[in-house]
Amino acid sequence: MAQLSLLRKFGILAGCGLLALSTISQAAPLRFLVGYPTTSHPPYYLDDGTDIPTNNPGYSVEIMQALGKKVKEVKLQLVRCEFNDCLQQIKSGKLDGLFNVPYREEWLFTGKYPFTKAKVDPRQKLYREEYALYRVKDTRVSTDGGQIYGLKGKSVILTQINAVEDKLKEYDYPLIHKATTTEALQTLLQREAPAAVLIVNHVEALARKHAELAEFISRAMEPIYTEDYYLMLSRQFYAKKPWLAEKIWEEQTLIVNELGAMLEEKYIQ
Repeated sequence: MAQLSLLRKFGILAGCGLLALSTISQAAPLRFLVGYPTTSHPPYYLDDGTDIPTNNPGYSVEIMQALGKKVKEVKLQLVRCEFNDCLQQIKSGKLDGLFNVPYREEWLFTGKYPFTKAKVDPRQKLYREEYALYRVKDTRVSTDGGQIYGLKGKSVILTQINAVEDKLKEYDYPLIHKATTTEALQTLLQREAPAAVLIVNHVEALARKHAELAEFISRAMEPIYTEDYYLMLSRQFYAKKPWLAEKIWEEQTLIVNELGAMLEEKYIQ
């Protein structure tokens, strides 16, 4: 009887030990505060202001929301701030992450980019913007990746938010701005200008919906400008949990590969 009582006590103690072990292993998720700009940048994030849209927040926002669900070790919270303020907050560690950040050497001490072999890893980008020249097929306009030839003083069509605009202004080309890629292509087809400089995957996403586009327009193969955008993590977050930071970038890359094309179809206009 004494031996049975001892075993029962041992069993109770063992159960308590296992419960304690379980409690330790199920630690509360780590706060993961991720910022993005207050100024909209379709299709990546929509609407101006500090609110996170409940419906259709944008390509990159949906990627981040999917990331928060996938990585159980963190509790993701999105906030919006003016971009330069976001940079200061990630440098101080107030923000743990900031997305849609292009690679800039001067920002290497502001936050951490995904790196491999001592350089930024383009395989772990959120998305790429490759700008190319488009023309109606019978129009004699061309580019060497820098200057545009054959304009004869006429305009180049751009979308409203366009990273290549400053480069084109160096050549003093007259510019026509349109709100969306669809409007830019319509303007091109109506021959209001002989050329448009647009993001390749945006045009390709529309061409998958409107196969007839390929009959009328052609693209110069030499890109005019290419930029990759990343999820930057704070140096403080990386120093605290480097394995978790690497996991976040890896999972983000998998989500982009899985959902990217579908989200492009959803948001690109």
